Amino acid sequence: GGSLGVLVEIHRDSVNGTVGHSVLLPISYRFDAAPRFPVSITWRFHGSSDVLVTGTLLNCSLGAGGAPSSCFAKCFSNAYRGRAQLFPENGSLLLQDLQLNDSRVYAVTFSPPPRTWIVTLTVHEQHFTPRRPGSERGGGGGGTATHIPCYVLTSCYCCVLLLLQLLFHLRWLR
Repeated sequence: GGSLGVLVEIHRDSVNGTVGHSVLLPISYRFDAAPRFPVSITWRFHGSSDVLVTGTLLNCSLGAGGAPSSCFAKCFSNAYRGRAQLFPENGSLLLQDLQLNDSRVYAVTFSPPPRTWIVTLTVHEQHFTPRRPGSERGGGGGGTATHIPCYVLTSCYCCVLLLLQLLFHLRWLR
């Protein structure tokens, strides 16, 4: 008998990530009474039955306030081709090599009895700064455009004027 007295804290209900990087969906939990093992932690897309990763806690030592430590768990990753990792001692989910389609609402469920919490992940594209002007792709011409700064044009103009003035003075002296 008895129910799972788990207290879950969602540290950030909205998380941002970047394509190609890793991100942690951070949660933590503790028990408000002695848990009845096994305890299941399952991460999936919210509204979907497809499991990303699941962990079964077979036994944990409980620290101050019911926080789990030294957990013996079995974890299985069913999706994400090995890109998802569950941390059984705090319940957080690590997603690696992020892709744009990883932007979703994720749900973590503790059971028995099943109770669910959600975290939203937004993945952004990585923005690169070109190394030199004109290095961006596109334009269709195949070449790169050359941009001459104003100070270069002004300097050249001044040099030409000085040379002309020097030539004029040399000619006048003869």
